[in-house]
Amino acid sequence: MGTHDRNLPWFDVYTKDHCPRCDQVIRHLEQLGARYRARPLADHPEARRLAADQHVTSAPVVVAMTPVGLVAGVWGGFRPDKVRQHIDTYAPSVWDEQEAGA
Repeated sequence: MGTHDRNLPWFDVYTKDHCPRCDQVIRHLEQLGARYRARPLADHPEARRLAADQHVTSAPVVVAMTPVGLVAGVWGGFRPDKVRQHIDTYAPSVWDEQEAGA
């Protein structure tokens, strides 16, 4: 999934310093070619509030966004199952394109 395609879903990844799971999530998204923005959690009080509202207590805080910019899901930590579910829901053709290119 290319980072240039504005019609695809994306992920906001709110990170902490020295966070191995944060790095793991970013590497996973890069391997998938998924659109994402990595942002310091400390600089985004709205993300901290959203995480607290959703009872998310671990970093990174991942906010899955629809192609039109609506929040579709929020979770903490490395959850490749949730990443896959989000992409399956909003851009299922991406997997076909990746398989065709393999």
